[in-house]
Amino acid sequence: MNCPIYLIPGLGADQGNYPAPWDELPNCTCLSWPEYHGKASIAEVARFVAEAWQLPPDAILVGTSFGGLVACELPKVLPVHAVVLVASTTSRDTFVVADKMKRLTRILPLRLVQWLLRCSRPVQEKIWGRKPTPVVRAILDSIQMFCGCQASFYRKMFQAISTWKGLADLPPRLVRIHGSHDKQILPPPNADLYLDGGHLIVMTHAHECVRFIQSWLERDREQSH
Repeated sequence: MNCPIYLIPGLGADQGNYPAPWDELPNCTCLSWPEYHGKASIAEVARFVAEAWQLPPDAILVGTSFGGLVACELPKVLPVHAVVLVASTTSRDTFVVADKMKRLTRILPLRLVQWLLRCSRPVQEKIWGRKPTPVVRAILDSIQMFCGCQASFYRKMFQAISTWKGLADLPPRLVRIHGSHDKQILPPPNADLYLDGGHLIVMTHAHECVRFIQSWLERDREQSH
């Protein structure tokens, strides 16, 4: 079975969240968030994006950070083959920065922050140099993606995370990849793969993530026959 694979970005991110070699995964589509129209909960977002993205049944959903939370909700909307969480969680209790970000986004003028960050981009590049480390490159790219995101969606979803009930019933297949130094979402005790990285492993450790998923796909196909 060659199930289609859909890559769901994190909050404030877009397709740039999944740099090469993520596109080497078979039958893979990298998604971007559709325009936000006031959905108040992660469950509502899941129902909305399932239609907006025209997700077929029995797909493999890969979600990082907030995108993983949405991936956890989607099996309640349509049948999926598997959910792969990269630096994400099945419980809001381990999303340790969610409450802090909820408070910050209430008081910060996000559009002004985005404008200031866009203006400071040349300074950021100059400070970090033309050949930054993978971690710094991921941070700079994340800042750039945040500058282009819909501020109202960013703000509202941190409020939604604080009330998310989490994943009660596990999907048929759940695969977890997590950075052992993640300070935003605590590493789970039972991940399938731990990487020597932080919250941005989807970018800093893209090769390792893709290789592991490719190996898992081979094993999954063998078990399905």
